[in-house]
Amino acid sequence: MLSTIDILTLIQQYLTIILGILLVIGVVGNILNCLVFLRKRLRSNPCSIFFVGASIANITVMIYYIIPTIYSSYHSPLEDTNLIYCKLRLYIRNILLAISRSYLILACVACYAQSSRNVRIRNFCRLKIVLRIVFILPLIWCIIPLHIPLLTSIQNGQCLMWNGAGALYHAIYICFVAAILPTSLMIIFSLLAYRNLRKMLRNIHPIAGREEGSGQHFGRVRLHRSDRQLSKMLFVQIIVYMIFTISYPIQSIYNATILIIGRSESEERAAIENFALFIASSFLINCYCAASFFVFLTSNAFRKGLRKVFISICCRHLRINNRRQTMPIFAIT
Repeated sequence: MLSTIDILTLIQQYLTIILGILLVIGVVGNILNCLVFLRKRLRSNPCSIFFVGASIANITVMIYYIIPTIYSSYHSPLEDTNLIYCKLRLYIRNILLAISRSYLILACVACYAQSSRNVRIRNFCRLKIVLRIVFILPLIWCIIPLHIPLLTSIQNGQCLMWNGAGALYHAIYICFVAAILPTSLMIIFSLLAYRNLRKMLRNIHPIAGREEGSGQHFGRVRLHRSDRQLSKMLFVQIIVYMIFTISYPIQSIYNATILIIGRSESEERAAIENFALFIASSFLINCYCAASFFVFLTSNAFRKGLRKVFISICCRHLRINNRRQTMPIFAIT
């Protein structure tokens, strides 16, 4: 009969295989996100630029983290034997996840700014400002989590925070930057954007005349659809983010508390704690990175853009084949 440790090890091995499948799905999905939002009609939109930035960050997170995780399931973990990699692994991953979260927050801010009547707020959506933010933000996040490589070291053959106080500080930091702050900002700005769009809808008054009235009705319907699609996409993003990331801050607080009060000597309990950490820090967070494509699919506008991308790719492929078939063949004499 298998013990609890053997069962958890077996489940983790199967989940690691699923992570490999998730890597392929996530990379392809986020590339499709980039292709849709980089279309000529959308590439100047600030929300599209931030969505592209978040998709690129998600691709990098998955490649950077899943491949070493799969390797570690069949070999000794690299972070437990190499001090430099031990210090950089969590640090770089934290930067990439923070960049992805920040771009999504800024996409919500941009949607709010675009729908605002205040000229100063709308100026935030200027392309030059958006591009500056896109390039400056990663530099800022390289500085904020510098405590991670400073507090991390190899202890008893494991890559861990060097003391309980450092782990507790990191857990509080994770709770703030991964749960409290991004969720609050996403909710606030998506609600503000929804309110602005509702105000725009109410301010469209009926106009006398049959032709003018029909045009005004079409404007109301079109605005109502964009209102519904925008709010749906933003709220789904928030819900998915909370589902997949809320467990990691909780797990970080628990691990820091265990380091302070003392870890249990039971091997079974240690196996359960390690399995819970794997689920929270590896499996669910990577699921979130891969889920952005399916979140965007809830928008009818995104689905239309995706169809146009596929059509343009197919047409380009057909044109290349036709050119190859119609090229003159010169005989060598």
